[in-house]
Amino acid sequence: MDGNLIGARVERVEDRRFLTGTGAFGDDLRLPGQAVAAVVRSPYPHARIAGIDAEAARAAPGVLLVLTAAELASEGVRPIPSLSNLPPYDLGKLDGGPAADGSQPVLATGRTRYLGEPVAFVVAETADQARDAAGLVEVDYDPLPAVMTYDDAVRPDALGIWDELASNRSFEWEGGDAAAVDRAFAEAAHVTRLDVVNNRIVAAFMEPRGAVAEVEAGSGRLVLHAGCQSAHGMRAGLSGMLGLKPEQLRVVVPDMGGGFGARAPVYPEFALLLVAARRLGRPVGWTADRGEAFLTDAQARDHLLRGELALDAEGNFTGLRLTADWRHGAYLTGRNIYVMIRFLPPSLGGAYRVPCAHTRIRGAFTNTTPLASFRGVGRVETNYLMESLVDAAARELGIDRLELRRRNLLTAADLPWTAAGGNRIVTGNFGSHLARALDLADWPGFAARREADAGRGLLRGFGIGIYVENDGGVPTEFAGVGVEGTADDDGIVTVRVGTQDFGMGHSTMYAQVVADELGVPFDRIRVVFGDTDAVARGAGSHGSRSARIGGGAVVTGAREVVRRGRVLASELMEAAEADIEFRAGGFRVAGTDRSVTLFEVARVAAERGDPLAADADFTTPEETHPSGCHACEVTVDPDTGSVRLERYVVVADVGRIVNPLIVEGQMHGGAVQGIGQALLERIVYDPDSGQTLTGSFMDYTVPRADDVPFVTLAFDEVVEADNPLGVKGAGESATSGAPAAVMNAIRDALAPLGVTRLDMPATPERVWRAIREAAG
Repeated sequence: MDGNLIGARVERVEDRRFLTGTGAFGDDLRLPGQAVAAVVRSPYPHARIAGIDAEAARAAPGVLLVLTAAELASEGVRPIPSLSNLPPYDLGKLDGGPAADGSQPVLATGRTRYLGEPVAFVVAETADQARDAAGLVEVDYDPLPAVMTYDDAVRPDALGIWDELASNRSFEWEGGDAAAVDRAFAEAAHVTRLDVVNNRIVAAFMEPRGAVAEVEAGSGRLVLHAGCQSAHGMRAGLSGMLGLKPEQLRVVVPDMGGGFGARAPVYPEFALLLVAARRLGRPVGWTADRGEAFLTDAQARDHLLRGELALDAEGNFTGLRLTADWRHGAYLTGRNIYVMIRFLPPSLGGAYRVPCAHTRIRGAFTNTTPLASFRGVGRVETNYLMESLVDAAARELGIDRLELRRRNLLTAADLPWTAAGGNRIVTGNFGSHLARALDLADWPGFAARREADAGRGLLRGFGIGIYVENDGGVPTEFAGVGVEGTADDDGIVTVRVGTQDFGMGHSTMYAQVVADELGVPFDRIRVVFGDTDAVARGAGSHGSRSARIGGGAVVTGAREVVRRGRVLASELMEAAEADIEFRAGGFRVAGTDRSVTLFEVARVAAERGDPLAADADFTTPEETHPSGCHACEVTVDPDTGSVRLERYVVVADVGRIVNPLIVEGQMHGGAVQGIGQALLERIVYDPDSGQTLTGSFMDYTVPRADDVPFVTLAFDEVVEADNPLGVKGAGESATSGAPAAVMNAIRDALAPLGVTRLDMPATPERVWRAIREAAG
């Protein structure tokens, strides 16, 4: 394959080794002399540590090292930084003070604040020896009452989780035009009010977290092999914690089974492995089991969203209020407050013509697992609330819900539009997305299907979820493009990118981009990422940024290679540089048959000691706003409360599509994660003990193939002007519309029975109870 590969359905080159078992994931790595670690974890969500006795563990067979907080203090290891007060947002409390720090010690110091928090770290020759010795570490705990709910945390008499803080409130932030919103509500003909729960969920990576640390032979440099979303970001965080210069630590990312945002933080085990390897002078590995993963992988969501929508007498939206109470856990993972404020408030208003909005976000420390970003962070919340409010307003006013949407959706004449929350939306065919989704879902036939189901004792409902994304994250990315030629006019192009693949097909996607730019065969392109030695710098993958910003860097680097190659080609063919054309992998003197290939030029460049290569940084000051519409049709059995998805449609504008196969996979996966939150997934804690009641896949359910119907996809490729590929973002797009579409469909099915309130997840038990409560 070569040329014209942008938009082609190229099969992923990664898949053969994954499907044949030759991938190299974290737990596949075994280095010579590798020891194994186990973590001693707190069995209490909240307790003071009166003392730790590790002598029996140190004397156990095969044990090489036991680390506690005291040993880390002697090593000068710093806590995992929360970076709570990052600019440009003023994250101060309303009283003017700064947001709480909330940085997590690598090993619990003084007290434990969540179930499973690391207390000690045991290294032995074998996994069994490490686990056995971990059981010998005696920790004298003084259990404290667990502060579990947001309301309990912020009570005036609440037990403080942090001695140095006056309360458990971590921060309060507000933004928007409060005065304009107050006027809109004072003048409103109708106000719809709705509280919705954004349930806490786990990341549920395909592979559990794990890592291996070693000391590099000869140099003495530390090396960490760990699954993460940014090798350079992980190096920066860990080197700062360990007092190292960045060049003293190499981070290598193996194959990864999922990221979703929860692989971005620095985890305690990574620092512990590095300290252990440095002390022992030999490799040390650790892999979590599923029980540890459910307790200690960064979790997500967990808001109570209180929304108010003001409307005039014609049903036009005139103002919007949101208060989000956020139970973010015992600590604040890196940049967590920043990310929430960066994405949630600007998305408020979505695709609708809402003139003003006001947002207040209030965070609280609780004795629960810390949270991190998760697919669609901030946008899932606002889109779910907005679409729930629109349906509720339509019911209250007796207006058709589709008509109410059409009346308020942005049109081409409104663009560019600054959303009530702050997004500057430049493109979006919102009305046509709705129309196309209704057509693909056969909306005209819904009434007949509902009537037929009623005859069988079933309830049928139809839901819409219109969404607008806010993609970008860090607005700059690195790529290096180098060409190597051989004597037989063959060669290879190496592309080094600062983004990180954890299942998205970067080796395929970037190769397609370079094949198009350079006109070289697809199979002669090698993509390198996830190694701080092999790639100069990079921000990683998050915020649906890889194809847009990483792709922009790759295109920029490839074009600079062509520019440099043209100079040498003009010399080789003894022609003016202005007369040199480049296409189809070669340079040609315009109007002649004199030509030289890119690989020939690269060979000559290498012989002269100046390889044909270019580094590039692509930066864009803009954000992009992918958008779309989900349509969901469900049936509900009123006798059992069970919900069945009958139809599911996604219409999406993700900009220009580089590889439809990959983007379709992203859409399927993203929609299913949103469906999982709507129907199945929720972390549950015992309110008295604080123990996790959903600590395994026996108790916590993720969607399976038979839970989801075939997802019908359609794309609206509106080219984004801010980057050379014209792409927006696809990774999170489908997640943002799914919870609203599913929950609106279920509420529509239950509306004839008088059910007015139902929160995610809509499990059979919850639906059954809602029906009984409505019946009195």
